[in-house]
Amino acid sequence: MRDISCKLLSTTLITDSIGVQKEKIEEVEIPIIKVEDIYEKEFYRANEQGYKPTLRLRISSLNYDDQEELIYMNKKYSIIRKQEPTADELILVCERKIKNVK
Repeated sequence: MRDISCKLLSTTLITDSIGVQKEKIEEVEIPIIKVEDIYEKEFYRANEQGYKPTLRLRISSLNYDDQEELIYMNKKYSIIRKQEPTADELILVCERKIKNVK
């Protein structure tokens, strides 16, 4: 079973009353248009550069604001590449790293 939405994660720095900065993670839930397969050529090309793409999502470009991470099916992924096949759609190629284990 696949989810129909994912949560994009963005990090902002918040300064408290004594001047200490802390990271605040904001989650924005967005709908997924389609979950696609990682192409063989794309996988091997990314692997040569040290990446291991495991997830490819098609979303609306209106929902994306240069976030670097997302949560899909309760797992955290890093966004390693973006493609814009049409003016209103965006493909996010993501990888799950050991340090991202929730």
